Amino acid sequence: MRGIALFIPLALLGVFMGLQGCGDYQKVLKSTDPELKWAKAQEYFADDRCIQSLPLLQELIGLFRGTDRMEDVHFMYAEAHLCMEDWFMGRYSMRNFAKTFPNSGRAEEAEFRAALCSYRLSPGPELDQSETQVAMDELQLFLDRYPDTPLKDTCNAMIFQLRDKLETKAWNGAKLYFTTNKFQSAVKALEHFVSDWPASRYAEEALFLVIQSQFLYAEQSTQRRQAERYADAIESYFTFASRFPESDLLRQAEQLHRKSRLGLEKASKEVQ
Repeated sequence: MRGIALFIPLALLGVFMGLQGCGDYQKVLKSTDPELKWAKAQEYFADDRCIQSLPLLQELIGLFRGTDRMEDVHFMYAEAHLCMEDWFMGRYSMRNFAKTFPNSGRAEEAEFRAALCSYRLSPGPELDQSETQVAMDELQLFLDRYPDTPLKDTCNAMIFQLRDKLETKAWNGAKLYFTTNKFQSAVKALEHFVSDWPASRYAEEALFLVIQSQFLYAEQSTQRRQAERYADAIESYFTFASRFPESDLLRQAEQLHRKSRLGLEKASKEVQ
């Protein structure tokens, strides 16, 4: 009981101090002293209380307009959005800082952080990749503007990761036609994928699926069209074998090739 008795006053004290803290913050918000607000905004930001610093910084942008403090306030305002992981506002604020203070020593950092926000906004490869393309464009633009930046390797690594998402998105889309048995569309989509991504890690499987799609499409075709479609599968086999002669899929490709030749011979005889 004694422990409980001690605990209750301590808990009440914590609540009281929290309420007092809220009251102090309200006093700062209502204050007409810009210097107090600036000091508190910096204090809150340093303590990772970014959500409390933001209203003060937003007001101070107007109060310090035209003064030496303006640049510092603008930059901390943008940083506070990043602290809160608000990537949309962080990107906007960092871009705005770079435009407002193009000669600042922090302009390069601001442009990089704006691009970094776009990188953070890039979704997984199963979703729309518009933001991924925006991030790649912004990172490349940053490298073009600052070719000697020490952040070059970091930017290139992020661009590589973003390209990988676009590649995976394209591959999943092309392969989907095969998995849903739309073999004619699969051939076109897979060949288009290999054309767009010739060095892709998925290129080997894509070219193999082209053979398989053409063979299965030929089997489903009318007798009149089978010969040309088996011939397409045979041609695709040679393309695959010449490009990936050591492929683990080569044996399966050879089986499809043999079946396609037999199918072509049979279809040719029946047409005659």
